[in-house]
Amino acid sequence: MEVLDVSSSMWSELRADLLEIESASFPPSLADTEEHLRKIIDSPTGIFFILRALGSTKVAGYAAADLLERFADIPGISTDRHFGQKDTVYIDSIAVLPYSRGRGFGMLLIRQCFEMALRRGIRRATAHIQSGSGKRMKLSMNVIGSFPNWYGTGRTFDYVEIYLDP
Repeated sequence: MEVLDVSSSMWSELRADLLEIESASFPPSLADTEEHLRKIIDSPTGIFFILRALGSTKVAGYAAADLLERFADIPGISTDRHFGQKDTVYIDSIAVLPYSRGRGFGMLLIRQCFEMALRRGIRRATAHIQSGSGKRMKLSMNVIGSFPNWYGTGRTFDYVEIYLDP
Protein backbone atom coordinates (compact mmCIF):
# COMPACT_ATOMS: atom_id res chain seq x y z
CA MET A 1 0.00 0.00 0.00
CA GLU A 2 1.07 3.56 -0.64
CA VAL A 3 -0.07 6.77 0.99
CA LEU A 4 -0.42 9.83 -1.24
CA ASP A 5 -0.95 13.48 -0.37
CA VAL A 6 -4.04 14.75 -2.22
CA SER A 7 -4.26 18.04 -4.07
CA SER A 8 -7.33 19.81 -5.52
CA SER A 9 -6.38 18.77 -9.03
CA MET A 10 -6.95 15.10 -8.08
CA TRP A 11 -10.59 15.52 -7.00
CA SER A 12 -12.29 14.34 -10.19
CA GLU A 13 -10.10 11.22 -10.27
CA LEU A 14 -10.79 10.39 -6.58
CA ARG A 15 -14.39 11.55 -6.11
CA ALA A 16 -16.21 8.26 -6.78
CA ASP A 17 -13.82 6.19 -4.63
CA LEU A 18 -14.00 8.64 -1.71
CA LEU A 19 -17.79 8.67 -1.75
CA GLU A 20 -17.82 4.86 -1.91
CA ILE A 21 -15.57 4.73 1.16
CA GLU A 22 -17.90 7.14 3.00
CA SER A 23 -20.92 4.99 2.20
CA ALA A 24 -19.16 1.76 3.26
CA SER A 25 -17.69 3.24 6.45
CA PHE A 26 -20.30 5.45 8.09
CA PRO A 27 -24.03 5.56 8.77
CA PRO A 28 -25.73 8.35 6.81
CA SER A 29 -25.76 10.72 9.81
CA LEU A 30 -21.94 10.52 10.06
CA ALA A 31 -20.94 10.30 6.40
CA ASP A 32 -19.21 13.37 5.04
CA THR A 33 -20.72 15.01 1.99
CA GLU A 34 -18.94 15.56 -1.28
CA GLU A 35 -18.92 19.29 -0.49
CA HIS A 36 -17.35 18.71 2.92
CA LEU A 37 -14.57 16.48 1.58
CA ARG A 38 -13.87 18.91 -1.23
CA LYS A 39 -13.64 21.80 1.24
CA ILE A 40 -10.85 20.02 3.15
CA ILE A 41 -8.97 19.09 -0.03
CA ASP A 42 -9.21 22.69 -1.26
CA SER A 43 -8.25 24.26 2.06
CA PRO A 44 -4.74 25.78 2.18
CA THR A 45 -4.39 24.31 5.70
CA GLY A 46 -6.13 21.01 4.93
CA ILE A 47 -4.44 17.63 5.26
CA PHE A 48 -5.80 14.89 3.00
CA PHE A 49 -4.17 11.54 2.28
CA ILE A 50 -5.35 8.51 0.35
CA LEU A 51 -4.29 4.90 0.64
CA ARG A 52 -4.09 2.58 -2.34
CA ALA A 53 -2.32 -0.57 -3.43
CA LEU A 54 0.91 -0.04 -5.35
CA GLY A 55 0.17 0.23 -9.05
CA SER A 56 -3.57 0.60 -8.48
CA THR A 57 -5.81 3.61 -8.96
CA LYS A 58 -8.45 2.25 -6.53
CA VAL A 59 -8.52 4.16 -3.24
CA ALA A 60 -8.77 1.86 -0.20
CA GLY A 61 -8.87 4.54 2.49
CA TYR A 62 -8.35 8.17 3.30
CA ALA A 63 -7.59 10.64 6.08
CA ALA A 64 -8.95 14.18 6.26
CA ALA A 65 -7.88 16.88 8.73
CA ASP A 66 -7.60 20.64 8.98
CA LEU A 67 -7.16 23.35 11.56
CA LEU A 68 -9.56 23.08 14.49
CA GLU A 69 -11.15 26.43 13.65
CA ARG A 70 -12.53 25.10 10.36
CA PHE A 71 -14.89 22.76 12.28
CA ALA A 72 -16.62 25.20 14.68
CA ASP A 73 -20.03 23.64 13.98
CA ILE A 74 -19.03 20.22 15.38
CA PRO A 75 -19.99 19.70 19.06
CA GLY A 76 -17.18 20.41 21.50
CA ILE A 77 -14.87 22.21 19.10
CA SER A 78 -15.79 25.85 19.63
CA THR A 79 -15.42 25.38 23.40
CA ASP A 80 -11.97 23.75 23.08
CA ARG A 81 -9.51 25.88 25.06
CA HIS A 82 -7.23 25.97 21.99
CA PHE A 83 -9.97 27.19 19.64
CA GLY A 84 -8.82 30.38 17.93
CA GLN A 85 -5.12 29.74 18.55
CA LYS A 86 -4.56 27.86 15.26
CA ASP A 87 -2.26 25.41 17.03
CA THR A 88 -4.41 22.28 16.72
CA VAL A 89 -5.32 20.00 13.83
CA TYR A 90 -8.72 18.29 13.95
CA ILE A 91 -8.81 14.78 12.49
CA ASP A 92 -12.14 14.96 10.72
CA SER A 93 -12.24 11.49 9.24
CA ILE A 94 -10.21 8.30 8.86
CA ALA A 95 -11.92 5.70 6.72
CA VAL A 96 -10.80 2.41 5.18
CA LEU A 97 -12.83 0.08 2.97
CA PRO A 98 -14.05 -3.02 4.82
CA TYR A 99 -11.78 -5.45 2.92
CA SER A 100 -8.69 -3.47 3.98
CA ARG A 101 -9.54 -3.05 7.66
CA GLY A 102 -7.71 -4.69 10.53
CA ARG A 103 -4.28 -4.39 8.93
CA GLY A 104 -3.11 -1.12 10.50
CA PHE A 105 -3.94 1.09 7.51
CA GLY A 106 -6.10 3.44 9.58
CA MET A 107 -3.21 4.01 11.99
CA LEU A 108 -0.87 4.53 9.04
CA LEU A 109 -3.16 7.30 7.79
CA ILE A 110 -3.44 8.86 11.27
CA ARG A 111 0.35 8.90 11.61
CA GLN A 112 0.67 10.57 8.20
CA CYS A 113 -1.69 13.32 9.41
CA PHE A 114 0.37 13.74 12.56
CA GLU A 115 3.61 13.94 10.61
CA MET A 116 2.19 16.60 8.28
CA ALA A 117 0.87 18.59 11.25
CA LEU A 118 4.30 18.46 12.90
CA ARG A 119 5.97 19.65 9.69
CA ARG A 120 3.60 22.62 9.83
CA GLY A 121 4.53 23.38 13.43
CA ILE A 122 1.34 21.99 14.97
CA ARG A 123 1.88 19.98 18.15
CA ARG A 124 -1.70 19.05 19.11
CA ALA A 125 -4.45 17.05 17.43
CA THR A 126 -8.07 16.42 18.36
CA ALA A 127 -10.74 14.05 17.09
CA HIS A 128 -14.09 12.58 17.97
CA ILE A 129 -13.84 8.82 18.37
CA GLN A 130 -16.28 6.17 19.49
CA SER A 131 -16.04 5.88 23.26
CA GLY A 132 -13.59 3.15 24.28
CA SER A 133 -11.90 2.83 20.88
CA GLY A 134 -8.86 4.88 21.92
CA LYS A 135 -7.32 1.90 23.73
CA ARG A 136 -6.92 -0.15 20.59
CA MET A 137 -5.29 2.78 18.78
CA LYS A 138 -2.39 2.68 21.23
CA LEU A 139 -2.08 6.47 21.27
CA SER A 140 -1.64 8.59 24.36
CA MET A 141 -4.77 10.69 24.43
CA ASN A 142 -6.90 12.62 26.90
CA VAL A 143 -10.69 12.59 26.79
CA ILE A 144 -11.84 16.20 27.07
CA GLY A 145 -15.54 15.66 26.43
CA SER A 146 -18.15 12.96 25.77
CA PHE A 147 -21.20 13.17 23.56
CA PRO A 148 -23.96 10.55 23.94
CA ASN A 149 -26.05 9.65 20.90
CA TRP A 150 -23.49 11.26 18.55
CA TYR A 151 -25.41 12.55 15.52
CA GLY A 152 -28.29 10.19 16.27
CA THR A 153 -26.17 7.01 16.16
CA GLY A 154 -27.09 5.84 19.68
CA ARG A 155 -23.35 5.66 20.41
CA THR A 156 -21.23 7.85 22.67
CA PHE A 157 -18.28 9.59 21.08
CA ASP A 158 -15.39 11.11 23.02
CA TYR A 159 -13.65 14.31 22.05
CA VAL A 160 -9.96 13.54 22.54
CA GLU A 161 -6.70 15.47 22.40
CA ILE A 162 -3.35 14.04 21.43
CA TYR A 163 -0.09 15.88 21.93
CA LEU A 164 2.23 15.21 19.01
CA ASP A 165 5.87 14.37 19.63
CA PRO A 166 8.34 15.66 17.07
